[in-house]
Amino acid sequence: MAKILVVDDDLDMCQIISEILKEEGYSVNSSYNGEDALMKIKKNHYDLIVLDYKLDGMSGLMVFEKALQMIPSLKVMMISAFADKSIKARARELGVGDFLDKPFDIKRFVQAVQDILTGKTNKEKLKEE
Repeated sequence: MAKILVVDDDLDMCQIISEILKEEGYSVNSSYNGEDALMKIKKNHYDLIVLDYKLDGMSGLMVFEKALQMIPSLKVMMISAFADKSIKARARELGVGDFLDKPFDIKRFVQAVQDILTGKTNKEKLKEE
């Protein structure tokens, strides 16, 4: 069973995503800010981080960069209602598995999680956005 950390400062969104993932059979932890997320990443092995771009205190990209310094092979999916092309381009440079705009389709989200965990990320789709 894959272990996933969901990071979003919107508590309701974090809870909804966590419940969706638990229903899919994943082990899920939640974090509501970047500092807490980094502490959890340092202490635990996660197969995937679902990371919101806009967080209180530090951006999701900043969390992503710091997490990669600790675990270079870390798999990350970013989500955001506020991402523009430059943010998505930087996430691609860092190696994001997928970047979904909120609100997103639940089936698309679940499929993206499965694809990232199995190494089937759609890099061509990411390049198009």
